[in-house]
Amino acid sequence: MKKFMMLAAMMLMSIGAFAQEGAMSVGAHLGYAGYGDGYSPLGLGARFQYEFVENIRGEVDADYWFKKDGFGLWDANLNFQYLFPVAEDIKVYPLAGLTLMGTHGDGDSETALGFNIGVGAEYYLQSNLKLSLDIKYQSAKKTENISYTDPYTNTKVSMDVDKLKANGPVFQLGIAYVF
Repeated sequence: MKKFMMLAAMMLMSIGAFAQEGAMSVGAHLGYAGYGDGYSPLGLGARFQYEFVENIRGEVDADYWFKKDGFGLWDANLNFQYLFPVAEDIKVYPLAGLTLMGTHGDGDSETALGFNIGVGAEYYLQSNLKLSLDIKYQSAKKTENISYTDPYTNTKVSMDVDKLKANGPVFQLGIAYVF
C-alpha cells in the first residue's frame, strides 16, 4: 500500500510539473453571429487558452451578444484545438467543443447546452502578442412540449415550441497576450 501511495504521489507531482510547462494566453474578441430568424447579433468576448501538450490546447471563452428587439444571448464555451504551424508566425487549427447558451433581456431566461465546430488561425505580432480569427458553427436549442385542448374539436393537441434556438456561423476576431 505504501508503494502505491508513493507512486500515486509521484504521478500527481509530475502532472503538476508538466502542466506548468504549457503556454497560456488571455485575450478579448469581437464577434458576429449569423443565427438567422432575424437575430444576427454583434458581441464581445473574453478567452483563456492553455496548451496542454505541444500543439494541443484547451480554450475557455465567454461571449455577450447584444440585444435586438429586447432579446440577447450569452454563451460560455469549452473548446479543444489542434495547432498546425504553417509559417514562422502563423498557426491554423480545427476546433470542437461545448457551449452553454442563455438568454438575457425582456421575458423569461432560458439556457441550453450545445456544440461548436470550426476552424481558426492566429498570427503572432510579437512573441507575446497574437491576433486570431475563428469561424465556427454553433448550435444550441431548447424546446418545450406544449399541450392544450382544442375548444372546437375537444381533442388534445401537443406540439414542440422552441424556447431558445441559436444555430449558425459565428465569426470572431481577437487579440491575446501570451505568457
